[in-house]
Amino acid sequence: MKKIFRGIVYFFKVILGSVGYTTYFLAIVGFLVIGIPFFFLFFLKPEIMRGVMYAVLKGYTYFLTQVWLPTLGVYRVAPVPGLDPVGLRGSIVVANHRGRLDALLLLSMLPPTAVVIKQKYARIPMYSSFVKHLGFVNIDPDSLSSLGAAIEKSRRVLAQGKCLLVFPEGTRAKTGRLLPFKPFPFRIALETGAPIAPVLIHSGLPFMARCKGSIFPKRTFEYKVRFLPPCRPGANESASEFADRIRRIMGKQLAVLDKGSYWDQSSRKNI
Repeated sequence: MKKIFRGIVYFFKVILGSVGYTTYFLAIVGFLVIGIPFFFLFFLKPEIMRGVMYAVLKGYTYFLTQVWLPTLGVYRVAPVPGLDPVGLRGSIVVANHRGRLDALLLLSMLPPTAVVIKQKYARIPMYSSFVKHLGFVNIDPDSLSSLGAAIEKSRRVLAQGKCLLVFPEGTRAKTGRLLPFKPFPFRIALETGAPIAPVLIHSGLPFMARCKGSIFPKRTFEYKVRFLPPCRPGANESASEFADRIRRIMGKQLAVLDKGSYWDQSSRKNI
């Protein structure tokens, strides 16, 4: 009987999850079909166009991640003690990366922010418009010219008082263990003097992650986001050394949030 009940509950979760995914993709299509042409009406007023685009993006990410999906019972957003993200203007925000929702969730919380994205994503029309108008930074790690352009654009973003959001692992991790950090954001910190602001993203179960069963989680779980105090490089500390130090800080704090969760168990299996 319990097995049948759990099956019925999971069936309805799949239905509600499908509604959430449909909303997610319809919003993207709506942005491309309706939003982008509308924004071009402000072509002669680029400041207005950028303001409208960012307001739409901020509203969409907040509604999707903190209202709509929680209302559908996919997850809950649980507040945890940490720094107020509003005070992070002009910081380089580095976060662990486990699921496709990570960037959207953080964009809903942070002050005006540009995101560092891979070159392959920058070719998608919606993301290319973010690169062109909202200061998103596209980068090809294998191209020195792309790296130089990304560094220069990152300087401009920080000089404008915006946050720069980077996932230094470079891809979604399959387990609770942090992948090695790429030095790019830490090199920017050394060259600009901007602080590194670590942020931890924890979920009780995998969601939109590189794990089996993450598309439709079997039960409602909690998302926890904790902003840690900003850090600056030490005297004579290289970008790679700075990256390793921040990774250790984040790893210790993340282990506390992960304790007893799926990620804790998966991390232990891969030791």
